[in-house]
Amino acid sequence: MRNSKLLKLLALIFAFSLIAAACGDDDDSGSSSSSDNSALSEDSSEEEAPAEEEAPAEEEAPAEEEASGAFSDAVNGDGAELLESIMDNPPGAADESLDAFVVTMSNIEGTPVGSFPEIREGAAAAAKAFNDNYGGMNGRSIDFQPCVHGLDPAEATNCANEIADEQPNVHIQGIDFFNPLMWPTIVAAGVPVMQTVPIFVSDFNTPGLISTEGGCVSAFPTGMQYMAEVIKADPLIILYANSAPGIECYNDTEARPAQQLVDEGVLTSFVGVEDASGDPTDNEAVVQRIIDEAAKGDNPGVFFGLQASDCAELISGMVAAGYEGAIVSSASCKDDSVLALEATHGMTMQGEEEIYTPNEGVQLSAYQTKYNPWREANLDAYGPDAPKSQFMNVAHDVMVTAIITAMRFENGGGDVDDNAALIAFMAGQDNWNRAGRSKPMNCTTNSSEFVSVCKKDAGFYTWNGYDNGGWSYGPLGTEILDATDILLRLAEGANARPAAG
Repeated sequence: MRNSKLLKLLALIFAFSLIAAACGDDDDSGSSSSSDNSALSEDSSEEEAPAEEEAPAEEEAPAEEEASGAFSDAVNGDGAELLESIMDNPPGAADESLDAFVVTMSNIEGTPVGSFPEIREGAAAAAKAFNDNYGGMNGRSIDFQPCVHGLDPAEATNCANEIADEQPNVHIQGIDFFNPLMWPTIVAAGVPVMQTVPIFVSDFNTPGLISTEGGCVSAFPTGMQYMAEVIKADPLIILYANSAPGIECYNDTEARPAQQLVDEGVLTSFVGVEDASGDPTDNEAVVQRIIDEAAKGDNPGVFFGLQASDCAELISGMVAAGYEGAIVSSASCKDDSVLALEATHGMTMQGEEEIYTPNEGVQLSAYQTKYNPWREANLDAYGPDAPKSQFMNVAHDVMVTAIITAMRFENGGGDVDDNAALIAFMAGQDNWNRAGRSKPMNCTTNSSEFVSVCKKDAGFYTWNGYDNGGWSYGPLGTEILDATDILLRLAEGANARPAAG
């Protein structure tokens, strides 16, 4: 079929810019671990339970009252209060005598093009924490079965077949370059799927998939809005990776929203500039193109949708060449290799209210203040081998979300072994807490073009340098831009996605 074509395209380096939004990103993808190319092998580790808090006292104990209740379903989304109650009052180990709650994963590891063991290890740490301390899924132990493969479509196909045969309660898709090849098998098997990093159009638009992470669907449309409405860029220069997913995301989630904003009179003009991701030999030509395009308007703005190494090289080159316009990036540039550069001081990066080290100058929400150390404790206790990264955080949080959502479904009378009913339950969430995220998500406002993506927003923050206070709020303050409306408008007019074929 399309296997050879897909493999050829994916052999171009993976564009980490696609990861954004949901989470903010420290691009640690370069760290590889030994790849286990067989299927469904469980990752193991050790113990340790995060600290237990006292339950709030009855009437007259304001101090203890304050110590709890940081999570609110009304503010943070449904499931937040259930999660907090479990964190505060750990029920202990899961009951091994009960049928396991099976969670599978497909993840690419051990290849020079991309290796993401931190995704698998983050999910595994969350599963182990729940098994040892938090009662699994309503008493049932979490049986986490990752299928690891390399840059081989046959291996990816084998993973898809094994996952379909396993019929897990939930499948969490890691970072996988063969998603379009795998979905027909996994979705056709009726398996509930939660994505960590959606990157292909088929990830956005396949009924039956659920994504609590926005990937480029939240990063780029909100980025276009920010450049048009806040920066008022003239022109807008969009840097994107010359890779299969990079090109696909540029065309679908940057160029189309940008053109929509031009048509609506909000944006003057835009131009896309390709960068051969991971190839420093083209930097001079790319920088010159940026300088030339910037000279065509009165208020140029450059939006980066590239991986961290390319961000560092090109931002340095732009500033050295005299570029003085606005620089904004997706969260993929939020990496120490970039933050350490003086040239990045004053630029804007995407994220949420959770800003990664350092976070001076940005006040975390009560939710984040409580959740972040708990996540760290889980990751520390269950000993991942890969360096910590935002990918690891995302995978941990998606696993927690899957468990809490299944508990809510079962507590409401649902049968978690009924895959179709669980899929419908997730797709119907209109006030959903993704663990680790203080703003709720709405899956019922997904456009016809992005049916699977529930997270459609991002915040924007200014980087001042390690010695200058770290992060600070930019023009939007704590406001989070939501792309729901522009995504709906895209599907309805002249900039709708071209029909396949």
